Amino acid sequence: MASILSCFGCAGTTTDDTVYADEKAALLSAHEEPRKAELVANDVVETILHTKLTGPALQMKLDSVVGAYGWKENVAKWVLEKLTRALQEGHEKLGPAVRDAYHKAVDVAMTVEGFVIEHPVFCTVVAIGVLALMSPWLLPILGFAEEGIVEGINSLALYTIL
Repeated sequence: MASILSCFGCAGTTTDDTVYADEKAALLSAHEEPRKAELVANDVVETILHTKLTGPALQMKLDSVVGAYGWKENVAKWVLEKLTRALQEGHEKLGPAVRDAYHKAVDVAMTVEGFVIEHPVFCTVVAIGVLALMSPWLLPILGFAEEGIVEGINSLALYTIL
């Protein structure tokens, strides 16, 4: 070992593998506290509501917004809830991408016979439609798939619609 160290100009130095607890604490405290799922979802929804991006560019942007927290079920649930509430409010502040997705989702919802705007889950259905158009990778996390409701997911899809 000493012969290898001498090649790097480290001859005569000793290695100490001891790590002190206070050094670890100093390193750990340098990192910010993890964000709560609700706060992550706020940032995601704000991005969706105001972006011009679509497709892979939007996915990359939303992935960077979520960051290390990751796309967990509770984040997706908060995104759906907050997006539903945001779509119930005024639409004049919506970005062009979400405005187009909103109008397409409303048009599709209106084609369902017997389903009217006054239905209690209308905005949730529209929000799911907006997510399907803008960020379809979130739907399986929420429990939705092309074939229907995903088994093994916390029945969030059923809970949302019912």
